[in-house]
Amino acid sequence: MKNYALHQAEFAGFAPGAANLATLYRNWQARRSVRSLEKLDDHLLQDMGVSRHDISMALQLPLDVNPGLYLESHNRG
Repeated sequence: MKNYALHQAEFAGFAPGAANLATLYRNWQARRSVRSLEKLDDHLLQDMGVSRHDISMALQLPLDVNPGLYLESHNRG
């Protein structure tokens, strides 16, 4: 997820529309990755520190929010 922050910094110098489009694309990719977590069994999710409820909440976020970053920050505690 550190790559996300680096990409954000790279796009900061471009036109706002291009940065927004790039952000939406990255968030869409992250959403696909988070959605793939739904296929894992509960024991694997527990080992990762993620619950099905967390995944559901992440997938309900607006498109301009990266659900992977949400899961990462939400499960640090």
